[in-house]
Amino acid sequence: MASTQWFSTTKDSGGGWRLDIVSLLAVIGESSIEEHSQAMTSSWTCLLPRIIPAPQVLLKPSRPTRMPQLPSSVVGIHNGTLVPTLNFFPNIIHPIEDLPAFGFKVYEIKHRGEKGAPPAAPASNEKTSSANSTSLDLGVLESAGGSEPTPLRKRTGTLHHMAQTLTFSKDLKPHIPTDAFSPLNIISMLSFLLSIGLFIGAAFLHDGTAMVAVGTISIVSSIVGYASWWSPALTKRVFHSKVPAGDVAIRTREGAFLIIKCNEEVTRELYMGTEECEYYAGTTSYRILVGFGTFLLMISVVLLGNCEFIMQAAIGGSYMLLNFSFWMLSLLNKRRFWDLSLYEWHDITPPDALNAHLTTSSLAEESASFTRTMWYAIRETKKIGWLKKMGAAPTTKQWDEWLQEAEDNAVKGNRKWRAVEMREQIVGMLKPSKMAEPEEDTAEQHVPAVEIDAPATR
Repeated sequence: MASTQWFSTTKDSGGGWRLDIVSLLAVIGESSIEEHSQAMTSSWTCLLPRIIPAPQVLLKPSRPTRMPQLPSSVVGIHNGTLVPTLNFFPNIIHPIEDLPAFGFKVYEIKHRGEKGAPPAAPASNEKTSSANSTSLDLGVLESAGGSEPTPLRKRTGTLHHMAQTLTFSKDLKPHIPTDAFSPLNIISMLSFLLSIGLFIGAAFLHDGTAMVAVGTISIVSSIVGYASWWSPALTKRVFHSKVPAGDVAIRTREGAFLIIKCNEEVTRELYMGTEECEYYAGTTSYRILVGFGTFLLMISVVLLGNCEFIMQAAIGGSYMLLNFSFWMLSLLNKRRFWDLSLYEWHDITPPDALNAHLTTSSLAEESASFTRTMWYAIRETKKIGWLKKMGAAPTTKQWDEWLQEAEDNAVKGNRKWRAVEMREQIVGMLKPSKMAEPEEDTAEQHVPAVEIDAPATR
């Protein structure tokens, strides 16, 4: 039978006020929530009043300015632009952490609905000296006078226009919203309905403490949700003057290479530009809201420990269910959370390079190696300047000679050139007697010339 008394009036007794450990369930699960915090606060569902595990994850003194990045070497094949990290969204399209050591992939990425393929680099039969060859100045120029670049369509989420109205935002940058039916949005809606059910149940049981606790901690999620509400803004190309083609090469720490065939617009948006976190609340407003949310969270945690037993069991079970749900989300591909329908991509890796990471025999040419994978990359791009730019190959006389021969054979279409064998003959180490020469500095011949930092987490 439900009690007619809404709030307890005693303390330090079996039926009075108490501080139970069940309230700790409200703040457990920080690791799972932290992993999904950016995607969760990028959707309008972060404004829903609901219970979420570990809301203190969102109560931070500052907010991230960019999406998470992964250490790698990203360079424009034709323009030579070099950045030391791979942005968040291209790593969703082609996760480089899934590439095996010495792996090789070629992707074509374009705007959905874009006609035609990105321009390919022209084959040049003119041989340049190995000391002066950079191949960066031979790239195709995308001309605004010929075909106009595909205009970048601005992807907006469900309530993006309303958010601009509420925050007086006039931003014209393209945004990538969360998927309308992403698992995070579904869990947020279910959590919202679960919170309503808990509030109604507390009212039915005349448990006023539980009603205030559930209402307060649900309001906290709305307050910190709005304070952290943001949208990922991409870099937009403003001027359409003549620029080199936008093809991109990526090298991983494990010696794998990715070649991305795309135009300059896609390159700016995904690879060379910055994925900025555009928040709807200003910095001062954010800190005020976080301070107020922290105060309400402390009150709600105290109240949760003083609910009736039935409501404590219901609230505790709800938090365990939500924690399990967020943990399950960690097993899903990140592509399920974001609406990347602006782009379409295809794996166009040549058949003779699909098994670059495999060793099929004891022969040098049949063994997986950094040199063989680097040759596959040169064979596809027909250029070598980008390799020096990203620090894949040393700038020594021997390596310059090998790179020049590799470029010449790539331009001629000699796909079966014995790259590893020629590397041994030109760079050295094939004959044991050469290893004993004290005047030869072998350190400068080491590849890659520049190592890539290891990722902080995996």
